[in-house]
Amino acid sequence: MKKSVLFLLLFLIILLGFVIFFGLYEVKFFTGRASIKTVSFSVDNSYVFITPLRARANEQEKIRVTVFVLDDQGLGVMGKKVVLAAVEALNIENIQALTDNFGKAYFDVTAGKTGEYYLKVLIDDTELKQKAHLSFY
Repeated sequence: MKKSVLFLLLFLIILLGFVIFFGLYEVKFFTGRASIKTVSFSVDNSYVFITPLRARANEQEKIRVTVFVLDDQGLGVMGKKVVLAAVEALNIENIQALTDNFGKAYFDVTAGKTGEYYLKVLIDDTELKQKAHLSFY
């Protein structure tokens, strides 16, 4: 009887020691602050994709402008604000002006006037080297 009580007491002390050790480890792990690092993007790697290449200038047909914001390693950069420079003859609809996990931002553009337009693309107030070339007929 004394041996079983002694064994049970020793077992509970060891178990309590493990619980306290594990609890302190988890508290240290979960109370650490997450660091927010600002990821810069590469003007040279980022690019603009347009589909379709041409649309009718009837203010109904849309051209989807997709901007890919990439870093130096070619990975998408999340949370960058993308702006297409306004042109008077074009209607620019921001579908998703803030980049997603893959670095993509979307815009739909319509026109009421025929012509070819070159739009400046700004990412966090930095202009891309490539311009969006839109053609409406």
